[in-house]
Order: sequence, then structure tokens, then C-alpha cells
Amino acid sequence: MQQVVMAAVKTGHVVIVGRGGQFLMGDRRDVLHLRVVAPLELRVAYVARREEPNRDAARTRVQEKDRARDRNMQAQFHRKPDDPDLYDLVVNTAVLDLDRIVDLICLALEDKASRLSVPEEELGPAAGLAPYAGRPADFSVSQRSSS
Repeated sequence: MQQVVMAAVKTGHVVIVGRGGQFLMGDRRDVLHLRVVAPLELRVAYVARREEPNRDAARTRVQEKDRARDRNMQAQFHRKPDDPDLYDLVVNTAVLDLDRIVDLICLALEDKASRLSVPEEELGPAAGLAPYAGRPADFSVSQRSSS
């Protein structure tokens, strides 16, 4: 599988769906790592609507597929695919519609591509930000007494 994925990547602009791409190309800055998620109930409803009208069978199919994917990634790469550090962007399809998701992916891809020439040490959440004017402090949480 690794050879097939890497051969596809060498051909140019490709989209790899699954297959451990987040692990195989995790160190490549020229790759956008994306995870698309949805709550179990919505995934079951989708499978029931498109593939398996029996709701219990649809749920079993979704859960078995989740377990198989996790086992495969654990066996091949010794990591769990739900680790958010593996991705540049995680999108929840329960919240956003497909057109908005495509817009976000394109925006993330364009932004990441525009920053490929920036040295790695100049990237990150604080890149380009000035230091705080004063000493930052945490918010204090007061304990309210119950009467």
C-alpha cells in the first residue's frame, strides 16, 4: 500500500483518501492533511439511506468499518487515525454543508501552499504576532457557594 500511495504522490497533484496517507506523508509540508468526521448517528443515517435500509445493520456496518480502520492503522503505523495532531484541518460534516466544506478545504490548501517557502521555525500559532505588552495571566475562576 505504501508503494502505491507514494507512486501516486510522485505523479503530481493527487487526493489520497484513507490508506494511511496522514502517516505516510506526515512529514511533508506540501501535503494538506484533512480529516472529515461526523457523529455516529449521522453516519448510520447516511448508510441506511444510501446502502443498507435496515438501521441496525447500517449501525453494525459503520461500527465494524470504524473498528477495522482503527485496527489496520494501529497494525501498520502503530497510531490511531483520530489523533488531531496528524491533520491540518478537521471538518465536522454535522455542522457544515458540503459547499462550505469544499470552500474551507480550498482555503486551507491555498494558505498552506502559500507558506511552503516560509522556514518551519517561523510557522505556528504565534507566527508574526508581537509579544504581549504585559505579563499574561490566567483567568481566575471564583467558587460560588451554594446556599
